[in-house]
Amino acid sequence: MQTYVLFNTAMSLDGRVGKKDAQIVFANKLDNYRVHRLRGSVDALLIGVETVLSDDPELVVSEQVKKPIRVIVDSKGEIPLNSKVLDGTAKTIVVVSKAINPMTAQRLKDRGIEVISLGEYAVPLRDLMWALYRRGIKKIMLEGSGTLSRRMFNEGLVNELYITIAPMLIGQGIDLFQGQLDKNAELDLEGILQYGDQVVLHYMVRRTEREAD
Repeated sequence: MQTYVLFNTAMSLDGRVGKKDAQIVFANKLDNYRVHRLRGSVDALLIGVETVLSDDPELVVSEQVKKPIRVIVDSKGEIPLNSKVLDGTAKTIVVVSKAINPMTAQRLKDRGIEVISLGEYAVPLRDLMWALYRRGIKKIMLEGSGTLSRRMFNEGLVNELYITIAPMLIGQGIDLFQGQLDKNAELDLEGILQYGDQVVLHYMVRRTEREAD
């Protein structure tokens, strides 16, 4: 068995997740409610340090007794100590590599943050999934875009996708993945949800295309 991963993101109609010079809000109130319910259904929320540096998300869950664990992949220890995800309102794990400065790791621990060290220079994601599973984290929601999301798909670690399509065209902006995917991912459409003028596409990743455990 391995941790089950669902990926949730939002983008413009022309496939952009943001602009380099401005932060754009894609989701409306109804879709925000869906996202909060989805967060409340998992054991942990997973993001990369790139998302922390660009958006400084809170990763909160509204009106839920159960608070999912926050997991941040940060190989080099770049996360600012004043980041909202380190505010102590939910258990937080920062996953680093051995390349992190020991003093940085200690500062995180002094704030009550659990630090997991995996890999020499970059966090090996399959090892991370097993490390989280052994801690009782069996279902994860992957958020954000960039390198981490691309690596998760390349490793065949994503099981399910929710993609919000916002009614806007951005033009030049930030792509969903930083860099190119190394392989195809075959998807099966589970459903199409509508929240006002937005739609959410729900897909399952075909198991036959995923890497063997």
